Amino acid sequence: MTDEEEQETVPLNEGPPKPTVNGTEAEFPAKSGRGLGHLGESPPFWLFMLFLASVTMTVGNKYVMKAWGDFANTLTLLQNGTAVLYLAVNRHLGMLEMKPITGQQWRVFAATAFFLTMQIFTSLKALPYVAIATVVVFRNTCTVIIAIIDYCFFGNKFNKLQMASLAVTTIGMLIYAGQDINFDLVGYLWLVGNSVATIANTFWNKVFITKYTKELKIQTSYGVSFIQQIETLPIVFVLAAANNEGGAYIAYKPLDMAAKLTILATCAGGVLIGIAYPKCFSLLSGTSVVVASTANKAVSILLGMYLFGTRLSSIQVVGLSICVGGSLWYALEGKRKK
Repeated sequence: MTDEEEQETVPLNEGPPKPTVNGTEAEFPAKSGRGLGHLGESPPFWLFMLFLASVTMTVGNKYVMKAWGDFANTLTLLQNGTAVLYLAVNRHLGMLEMKPITGQQWRVFAATAFFLTMQIFTSLKALPYVAIATVVVFRNTCTVIIAIIDYCFFGNKFNKLQMASLAVTTIGMLIYAGQDINFDLVGYLWLVGNSVATIANTFWNKVFITKYTKELKIQTSYGVSFIQQIETLPIVFVLAAANNEGGAYIAYKPLDMAAKLTILATCAGGVLIGIAYPKCFSLLSGTSVVVASTANKAVSILLGMYLFGTRLSSIQVVGLSICVGGSLWYALEGKRKK
């Protein structure tokens, strides 16, 4: 999965102001940084942790999928299993607040678990075929589509600058896609599927997760995440069985040490990014975190170009810059609006 998908999945540490998790504002208690001394409240330290986790998840997943490409679901089991273990242990130790889990919660959040699984699965399947820049462009396109649906069906209003930023994002996307010298139909189809899952997950969360965590206060964001993560595991297991991934370990053994360490790093990165995002929000302004996240995407694109020999045409670079710039503008306008 990309860094965004992973950070949207597991709210691991909390602190005001509340960031968005899967389209929902999460409730993060200020417990991160315990045992880190002065680093626990150091903005540069947590920005670096965010950078490290973000780049690891984005570039690392592509590297693993190219080296171990037939086992996307096995990789997801490892990553999500790590998140479940983290949440379960900290719940047992009383470090994370969760309210009693009911059967109704399992049923409601099952849909989110399915959409989340589809997001991760389609993202991993797309990575071997497309450039990281293409993934970023598709993700920004989802932002535009979500905004349009929000306006048409949920009555959300946008000011003129927000609408202009969405138009700029769309123009950049069209320029990039129209001149994509790395175009691969299979990769694009997987990204279309990823976009559908992302949009569906966003609005399911908008309706139900917000209701449970903010309106009715039936469950904390930790509890929601714990339920979602557990429910993804059987879905991913079925997908792994359907894809005949029983030979994952046999294929894993001959991998070089770099690939094996990268698999481990992506598992740790998923937990780290869930800690670093909310901690950055608690120590810095929302605008600063948005800018830092955009910079992390840029570094991931450049690092991906270097590691995987990806080439972009000059027109693609222009389109990518316009698309990312428009998305950054929209995010900043959204922060000012609040």
